[in-house]
Amino acid sequence: MGNFSRTVNRALHAIIAVCLSCMSIFVFMNVVLRYFFNSGLTWAEEASRYLFIWLIFLGAIVAFRENAHLGVDTLVRMLSVANRRRVFIFNNVLLAVIMGLCAHGTWELTLLTVDQVSAALRVPLACVYVSGFVCSAGMTLIALNNLYRLVFRDVRENELVMTTDSEDQRLIDQALDGDEEGAKKP
Repeated sequence: MGNFSRTVNRALHAIIAVCLSCMSIFVFMNVVLRYFFNSGLTWAEEASRYLFIWLIFLGAIVAFRENAHLGVDTLVRMLSVANRRRVFIFNNVLLAVIMGLCAHGTWELTLLTVDQVSAALRVPLACVYVSGFVCSAGMTLIALNNLYRLVFRDVRENELVMTTDSEDQRLIDQALDGDEEGAKKP
């Protein structure tokens, strides 16, 4: 499962990079055409908007997998390991249920918009709305995988906190550790 997960994560990073690159090219081309030639590409704005939607939803999956979403972990860090495990289970069950509901709702919305097409690109709007389903389903699978790893595999203590320390926090911790060592030495 680890190799498959890493492969999917790399593929998501690559797709996000392609979306961002195409968006930048489309917007730049449109700006140049409008500024110098007083015309523009009618489809470029819509394509950029749809690529941005996909970029956001795929980025949310990557951020959830890497524990990079914004979170407050002050209380969780003060808990014992057993209580951290309980909070971890509660968080992942709650996330799996909510994301499962979102996946169901976005799938229904996708099915409703199969026959509708966008104004400029003339693509089915379902191509845009399915991004919400992909995000919700992906996050549901990650939450279920987290629960599976907790029950059947060994999860390290630092993985029970579902946020990642920022570089600033690491520097503060290092400075505080240095001050404590300096205070101990006469």
